[in-house]
Amino acid sequence: MKPVKLRPLPLLAWGGAWVCLSGLALVRLWALLYGRLPSLAIPALAALLTGAVLLAARRLDVPGRFLLPFGPTWKTGLLAAAAFVVGAALDTSYALFTVGDMAIGRAPFRLLCAAGSGAFFTAAVLALVWAVRSFGGVALPRGAVILAVVLVVNVAAALYYAGTATVYYWDTNIYWSSSTMLAGQPLDLAQLRLVAESVITQEYNYLLAFPISLVMRVLGTGRYVFLFATVNLYVLPALLGMLALGRRSRHGGILLCLATPMLLYTALTGFVDVAAAGAGIWAFLLYTDETRPQAARGVLAGGLLTLVFLLRRYFFFFTVSFGLAALAALLVRRSQWKSFLAMAVTGIGFSLFFGQSFVVRQVLSANYADTYSAYDQGRWIDLVMLCRYYGWVLILAAAVCVIALLARRGSRYAGLLTLVQPVLCLLLFTRIQSHGQQHTLLYLPAFCMALAGGMELLPARRSVRWAPWALALCALGSSLLPRPQPSHPSEIAVPDPLPSFTYAPSRRTDLAQLVALRAYVDGLSAEEPKTAAVIASSFTFNSSIYDNTYRSLNIPQPEGQTTTITYFATVDKRDGFSWSALEADYLIVADPVQTHLGEDNQHLVTVLARPVLEGTGIGTAYERLDASFPLEDGVTVYVYERTRDITPEEYQAVSDALVSLYPDYAAQYQPPSAP
Repeated sequence: MKPVKLRPLPLLAWGGAWVCLSGLALVRLWALLYGRLPSLAIPALAALLTGAVLLAARRLDVPGRFLLPFGPTWKTGLLAAAAFVVGAALDTSYALFTVGDMAIGRAPFRLLCAAGSGAFFTAAVLALVWAVRSFGGVALPRGAVILAVVLVVNVAAALYYAGTATVYYWDTNIYWSSSTMLAGQPLDLAQLRLVAESVITQEYNYLLAFPISLVMRVLGTGRYVFLFATVNLYVLPALLGMLALGRRSRHGGILLCLATPMLLYTALTGFVDVAAAGAGIWAFLLYTDETRPQAARGVLAGGLLTLVFLLRRYFFFFTVSFGLAALAALLVRRSQWKSFLAMAVTGIGFSLFFGQSFVVRQVLSANYADTYSAYDQGRWIDLVMLCRYYGWVLILAAAVCVIALLARRGSRYAGLLTLVQPVLCLLLFTRIQSHGQQHTLLYLPAFCMALAGGMELLPARRSVRWAPWALALCALGSSLLPRPQPSHPSEIAVPDPLPSFTYAPSRRTDLAQLVALRAYVDGLSAEEPKTAAVIASSFTFNSSIYDNTYRSLNIPQPEGQTTTITYFATVDKRDGFSWSALEADYLIVADPVQTHLGEDNQHLVTVLARPVLEGTGIGTAYERLDASFPLEDGVTVYVYERTRDITPEEYQAVSDALVSLYPDYAAQYQPPSAP
């Protein structure tokens, strides 16, 4: 092969890219390999890996093929310059580890890393813009249909909020609180960096909260504003994806929206996770459109598959299963290998750049499944949860649609992808935990894809066309029926044939008691500051419910001194014991002992709550105050005052009890050296 002659400018450009990207790779590898490899070996490895990647990119002419969305013009240059500045300014690499006084934390390394981050971000932006332009537009229904959908979801949000009287807690409150926090801070580079760093370091990052916070800056931070922003920013794009997905059959998009009432309902209950489901719908839509350029489809799908788990971490199961399903789909359409390769390269590259901490440290961790084993409540819970939000009748209908797609030669590629993805996702997810309400969104994209494909294959006879309308209207009608809702999925005796949740707004009957409890505990600090810890973790009462009672009911926070709540961890293996709770002046304990994952998985709660309620062991250090607060489901909350210091022997007894249960996690349960 003849040697390739390089002009000076390209050679200089490739050399500069190698230096900058080597700086980025050095910091990223340092976060992963420091202490495992000799310090001098890491820079060499970074330079070697970067050089290999750039050499491959040059051989394949990646810049000329994928990084010139507007051609070699000033438009491309302007876009590249803007992307470089943003990528360099928001570099998150040093958030992956503690620098201390190491030389790698000095200015030259930071500048190189920032430049490398800017270069990678520039390539990512240029590739995505190129893919969008190459893919072309997506056909959507008439504007009147879209306007009707917008009107319906906004009216539904207003009605749901107006009829709700409940307390928002845990996941239904997290993004409301984080959006409120961001809305109260200055909108500047520091906040943008905070959001960017949270994406790479936190499970509940601020990526979904930030757009909502922008709306809150204008309209306020109330719950209705939160719901308004959620349905318009996150539900509507998902519904638009459904409308586009069902465009090949008459009224197909509308039928998909009617058949999936769980999407809007999940958003109204406070789960912004619907944004990730929407991105998944668009990934299916774009990747399976075989009339578009393969490389463009792959790049866009890879970007969306990365986005879904950056938005919500558990959607990583969707990403992995989609990739494996796309690989399996090549068995029936080998000519689509370019789209798969583009998706795989884009997805892996974006995942390592934007989500290194999660992918490497958590997903690939040897004990990841064991750490979250408390959330595995058994396969029956998975079955009833899926049927609760989809209904087994519609799940069966989707399965029939997939079989019809596989039976038709021209649709086998999409059919195999639609079959394998949810099955793999289910198998992978259930190895870690059982499904909660939000987790059922993992299957919404494939569910919609299956129904859309099935409707497209239906014959035009009127005697057959009524069936999708009947199923869709039954699903929607079932969700509109007011009915009692179980407090835990284990209470469901038989899988539901149709969605059994209800749009009837949630209303707690014990709100006055929760308010009285808050006022009582805060009153304990009337003369001097006091601390308390909530020793309960159920859907009826937990620390999050206690914290958010006033805010959920639009009650102003009391003026003056209030009792400080000490954090108390509640999930075995995942959490260590919260020893600081033993120094709190008061314990807020529910009777019977309250757990949401079962006592066998929440000994952190029972090891303290039970002796306090019974007045034995460590419980002899507490005296119950003359006040009680009866809540729903036969739960009564009491407040206990600590009357003496906890002894070293009692600290050790708590530790020994937990270590005997989980000897492999002994380090998490060691008492402080000087209690």
